Amino acid sequence: MEEFSMEQSDFDIQKEEDRNKNTKMPRIIQVGALYSLAVILMVFVSTRLQTALGFNLGGALSEVLLIMLPPLLFLILFKFDVKKVLRINKTGFMNFFLTFWIMFFYIPVVGLFNILNMLLVKLLFGTVEITQYPVGSDAKGFLVSILVIGASAGICEELLFRGVIQRGLERLGAVKSILITAFLFGLIHFDFQRLFGTFLLGALIGFLVYRSNSLLVGMFAHFTNNSIAVAALFLSMKMTEYAEKMGISNVSEMNTSGAADVFGELQKLPAPQLLAVIIFYLFMFVFMAVVFGVLLYAFIKNTAKDVGKINEDKSKIKAVDFISFVPGILIVILIYVYNGLSMSGSAAAESMTEFFKAIGIG
Repeated sequence: MEEFSMEQSDFDIQKEEDRNKNTKMPRIIQVGALYSLAVILMVFVSTRLQTALGFNLGGALSEVLLIMLPPLLFLILFKFDVKKVLRINKTGFMNFFLTFWIMFFYIPVVGLFNILNMLLVKLLFGTVEITQYPVGSDAKGFLVSILVIGASAGICEELLFRGVIQRGLERLGAVKSILITAFLFGLIHFDFQRLFGTFLLGALIGFLVYRSNSLLVGMFAHFTNNSIAVAALFLSMKMTEYAEKMGISNVSEMNTSGAADVFGELQKLPAPQLLAVIIFYLFMFVFMAVVFGVLLYAFIKNTAKDVGKINEDKSKIKAVDFISFVPGILIVILIYVYNGLSMSGSAAAESMTEFFKAIGIG
């Protein structure tokens, strides 16, 4: 009996070890290293790929090889339960349906914060510079843009951020992990003119993933957001072409000047028209925000049974665990400083340009 008891005890110990192995999550210092690696690869390699292969092919390869592959290899080499860490779980059709409309009605909310972000940038640097992704001019080009900007970015970026980084930060608690990951997500887009909006987008997607306990929802949400943006740009381009065919020849120039200085165009409007524009967009924003809130509430109710447990354990967290984030964040800050100096016309920007060339950036 004593021998049997000993064997049973050993079996229980082995079973517990297997359970711990299957439930272990990435550590904060590990996900920080992955983030810094992603920043370094995007700065030093992605620009070269896009220059050599073009935006579409270079961009798609950057997403797959530089954003998605490193965290996947990390999970496999360190013998994590890939499916469990990444939350590769099935979810109901209703969650996808609600997610689509949540993202659709969330766009004006993000848009408002982007406008406020650009207003702050204009006050600080005297101008704003809005860059748009190149979108194909025909049906084939449109579909390629959907695949590159919508699908590849949606899948690859979500795997890194909501799949691995947010998981590693969950030791801090659900809310902190979602918000910190969203902030890091905003930073890596290298566009401080849209930082507020990108942060809010990342926070929403992080929440959707957490509530549904499925990364597939996050990938679909990201894909939906980017694809709607691509569709809007494509339609805008087609409307411009149509207007020019109708004899309105200065439409493209108006669009260009508007992209260069949105607020300058608004300031040219007479006070009554400006007030009317503000009131119209305010009502539209309130309507969209209310619908968004209702949809989000429905999503929360629909995922009440889906929320997974997180391994929150702040007792073992040390300040040194966050040091691995420092290289990536410093590089992003350096690029933001350079962009700010360039926009303000500072002579220091020229010196930084030479410095970037010397270290292989740009």
